[in-house]
Amino acid sequence: MKLSLLIPTVPATPDQAVPFARQVAQSSQLTRLWQGQSYGLEPAATFAYLAGAGYPVPAGTCVLVTPLRHPAQAALEARTVAAVTGAPAVIGYGPGSRAVQTARLGAAYDKPVDACREFLRATRSCLAQPWDPPAGNVAPGAGPRYVHAGEALPPVPHPRVHLALGVLRPRMARAAGEVADAAITWLAPADYVRRSVVPEVARGARAAGRPRPPVIAAVPVAVARRGRSPVALAHLSSGGHLALPHYADMLARAGVDVPAGDPASAARALVAGGGFLYGSAPDIAAGLAAYAAAGVDEVILNLTGVHSWYGTDETLLDLNDILAATASAHG
Repeated sequence: MKLSLLIPTVPATPDQAVPFARQVAQSSQLTRLWQGQSYGLEPAATFAYLAGAGYPVPAGTCVLVTPLRHPAQAALEARTVAAVTGAPAVIGYGPGSRAVQTARLGAAYDKPVDACREFLRATRSCLAQPWDPPAGNVAPGAGPRYVHAGEALPPVPHPRVHLALGVLRPRMARAAGEVADAAITWLAPADYVRRSVVPEVARGARAAGRPRPPVIAAVPVAVARRGRSPVALAHLSSGGHLALPHYADMLARAGVDVPAGDPASAARALVAGGGFLYGSAPDIAAGLAAYAAAGVDEVILNLTGVHSWYGTDETLLDLNDILAATASAHG
């Protein structure tokens, strides 16, 4: 299983991302640098800045929300990331919350899974990128409902763009198996990934007559140290997600009760349920091994809680301790 790193903050300036790009560039254990949706700096611009600063590391996004983008613009940004880094890019998309959809589109998607499936097909069409099967099992005569791609962009040489879907629940997992180059989970405990996500991605892939795409898990982590509170760190890292109904529903399916309106109890449940890995570095390495055993192909280490409270130096200390423990566990 590959390990990667999420930029543990939403950069207000691109310089804030440099220490983490440097870490990926210097580490033989880290595969890729990831960034989530940003309402500050556009991730493609941040990755371009990092490349120009001497850190053209492989990059990914987990996940950009579709209501903010036309597929042609999404394709342009995605291939820019691949071109400026000189490496294949993994660009993930998801519908966002109903509130985000309503704010950006005027109304929420009535069928978010269908909207995302169509968005990925349209973006791939704009990239003029081959894919098997190219038609994606579209019913004859079925036209675009949510998005219209238009013509492919003028060709520009660039490394491969892998288009991914953010996955929480079974229907989106099946859609990822059908049309995406990867499925990306967020906050999903390893056992839930094993029982639900991986089998549904595989089922969708079989229905489309293609191999199962990789499953990538973004996992919040923090090393136990004196004076730290796992509940506080989990809330800093994931409190905004825990308040969203689709995340609460996914966690309920995983056996993790995150009560609405009670942030401390929700964060405590996330830690207890394995959605936030807290403990010694060897404990965290063991938790990451559980994701590998569940069928995950890549784990994105999310240290946003540590960074929010303790800053960059302690974030990198946690990261290096986890990497050392992981290396030790693998001999």
